[in-house]
Amino acid sequence: MNRAKVDTQRDERAKRESEIVIAAERAAREEKTARLKALRLAAQAADEPSSVNPKPNRRHASPKR
Repeated sequence: MNRAKVDTQRDERAKRESEIVIAAERAAREEKTARLKALRLAAQAADEPSSVNPKPNRRHASPKR
C-alpha cells in the first residue's frame, strides 16, 4: 500500500496564514474590549455625581394620620 504524499509546504503556508488571521481577530477583539471598557467607565463616572447628591425626599401635601 502506498502512502499519500503530504504537501508540507502547503501545510506550513496554511498554518502561517491561519496564525495571521487569528492574530488579527485577537487584536480586533482586544481593541473592542478596551473601547467598551472605556465607555463603561465613562458612563459610571457620569453617574457618580447624581448618586452623591441624592434627590430630596418628597413631602406629602397632606400628612397621613
